Amino acid sequence: MTTRRLFLIAGLLFIYFPGFSQNSFKSLTKAAEDSTQNQQYAAAIKLLLKAKTLKGKDTAYSERINMYLGNNYEALNKIDSSIYYYGEAVKYSESKKDYVSLVFLYNHLASIELGFTGRYTNAIAYFKKQLGYIKIIKDSTYLFDCFNNLGIAYKYLNSLDTALFYFNKVSASNSRYNRSKNIALLLTADTYSLLKKYPIALSYYDRAIKGLTIANDSTDLFTAYANKGDCLMQQNRFEESIISLKKAQQFINPYITNTNKAALYHNFSYVYGKQKAFDKAFYFKDLENITKDSINTESIGKAVAEMSAKYELRQKQDSLFINRQKLTLADVKTKENERNFIILLVVLVAITVFFISVYRIRQLRFKNSLQQQEAVQNELKLLHQYQLSESELKAIRSQMNPHFMFNVLNSIESYIMDSDRKTASRLIQKFASLTRLILENSTKSLVTADKEWKALMLYTELEATRYNNSFTFEFIVDDTLELKKLVLPPMLIQPLIENAILHGLIAESRSDAHLAVRLEKIATGICITVSDNGLGMEKSAKMPKKLAGVKEKSIGIASIKERIEMINLQNKTTAARFSITAGENGVGTVAMVCLPGLTEPLS
Repeated sequence: MTTRRLFLIAGLLFIYFPGFSQNSFKSLTKAAEDSTQNQQYAAAIKLLLKAKTLKGKDTAYSERINMYLGNNYEALNKIDSSIYYYGEAVKYSESKKDYVSLVFLYNHLASIELGFTGRYTNAIAYFKKQLGYIKIIKDSTYLFDCFNNLGIAYKYLNSLDTALFYFNKVSASNSRYNRSKNIALLLTADTYSLLKKYPIALSYYDRAIKGLTIANDSTDLFTAYANKGDCLMQQNRFEESIISLKKAQQFINPYITNTNKAALYHNFSYVYGKQKAFDKAFYFKDLENITKDSINTESIGKAVAEMSAKYELRQKQDSLFINRQKLTLADVKTKENERNFIILLVVLVAITVFFISVYRIRQLRFKNSLQQQEAVQNELKLLHQYQLSESELKAIRSQMNPHFMFNVLNSIESYIMDSDRKTASRLIQKFASLTRLILENSTKSLVTADKEWKALMLYTELEATRYNNSFTFEFIVDDTLELKKLVLPPMLIQPLIENAILHGLIAESRSDAHLAVRLEKIATGICITVSDNGLGMEKSAKMPKKLAGVKEKSIGIASIKERIEMINLQNKTTAARFSITAGENGVGTVAMVCLPGLTEPLS
């Protein structure tokens, strides 16, 4: 930060902190001003932070202290703290419409973004805000600096046409307040040089040098001659370039940074190398390297002494020819390494692409295999469902067989004809209930056991009535079972009861004919047993069927076996089974169906 700028901020601040009052706040800020002027920025910050603690305690306290804090932090290159306090100062100044302070603050914020953070877009935004406030206060002192700064920011963003627009605003103005014209000419020349419009650039360098010479500005004259020498060098005008570079060398002063000096030495080395003055080229190359090494660490005098010693030692030990050979070999080696690296990189990319492709193909094959397996499983599942539906349809047909319905209706008619209306009404009600249950249950794969059990009891009672109560029956349920929570396949047991009645109990008259249906719980699920003490399987097979209503073969046995097989295909955990055997001592028949204890429908 320049001394001029420090005095400016100090003066601006103490417009608001006047006098030498014994007031604590004013005393602290006055002491901080003295520390800043003596470049004791850390001490000034301590005093200002102490003054900030007086907020609400001292009537002289002012929020403008944030601007002073930001300025001192900026001097110490503590950018984050500087931006923070400048931001606080902006908030206060905008609330008070203090346009003079806002011009100063936005200039500093923009300069920080431009010179430290490299956030050029932010810098442009701040400079444009500063420009707006400059126009409000109508102060041309800052105007031309602001135009130059906007041009520099656009130049860093490589928006060179926009940069030239702002530089030309300054270089074309003859206002008495325009103290930035020579700098604008120099910046314009640099921009045209970047655009490789070298003749135009050289004309602007000459105009800038003329103005800077009149102003006796040695620092900017160094920059003008150094950049002009670079421009001439770009055109291979090496003799003229050396003249300009030597003039730049004459203007080296303590304000010229080592970075700028290193750039100058680099150009010297390059131009002398092109002229094959290799001793001078190596001299300036070493000087460039030493200058770079000495940035912020060594003084210029020590760097020059070290450079001279190295140069003299190299003159004694090495010939110019050997050095040139080494440089050539190094260049060849570098190119070879670059070529090898590119080849290796291409091979690695190819191998990577190959393995990715192989992996992708395997993934696609695996996915395709899974889809095929899933399709096969879905096909089997649909087949099983179809077969199960077909077997259920067969069961419905067996339950609703026309012989049974015809005989029940005949029985009802007989009771009506005999004027036994009560019995006829009861039969109609039971027949209607049975028909409704059968139709309801036929729409589902599984139904609650209580409904199925009721349907079986109604069916058996109707059959008993139809055969003049020629047999007795009983339905027994295990006490541990909850029929409403248990589910059963519908119409699975009814064919067994029908077979027991038609082929066992009524095939041979006996006074103690009896049918028993049991529902029991077992370890793996449930078992339903249909037993009778009728004719028996062996005798029934030999005996001719002449009784009316008796069918010539067992009803639904094949359908039951088929449905048991379907249940086993769908339920892999516990196998269902079906058996039919002769009763004890060959009397009667015992049919048993065992199922897994299901509480929800099969998937």
